[in-house]
Amino acid sequence: MLKNTIATLLAAFTWLLVACPAQAGPVADIKSTLTTTRQQTMSMLSEDDRAVLEMRYEDALRSSKDLDTRLTAALKNESLRGAQPTLAQFKTVWEAFKKTRDDEIIPALMSGSRLKARVMALSVQKPRFDKMNELLESLPQ
Repeated sequence: MLKNTIATLLAAFTWLLVACPAQAGPVADIKSTLTTTRQQTMSMLSEDDRAVLEMRYEDALRSSKDLDTRLTAALKNESLRGAQPTLAQFKTVWEAFKKTRDDEIIPALMSGSRLKARVMALSVQKPRFDKMNELLESLPQ
């Protein structure tokens, strides 16, 4: 189990280095936080220990709250005035993403239905995650 956790963390770190080079600014911060939140949920998919599941879910909720705060600030940021429609579209997808995670994936995981949770994470959430990244990539970093 520890080996799998370490391998997952190393893979996530490597992906972050490749996919999310050091950037600064509100959009880059949102993107980085989104990636962290997604990775926290994905790491839950292979976890059996309920205490670890709950801990990782709490981490995902904290980073989700951080993303909400960053998104709210970006929506009020005068320098991002031209990005408002894209940020609003991002917010719509983000809200659906959180709702599915909290109302469907997490309950499935907590009840032991890992396969059901995995299917939702890959068939429903992955396209949303990709869409949110596409929207963020279209904005000035």
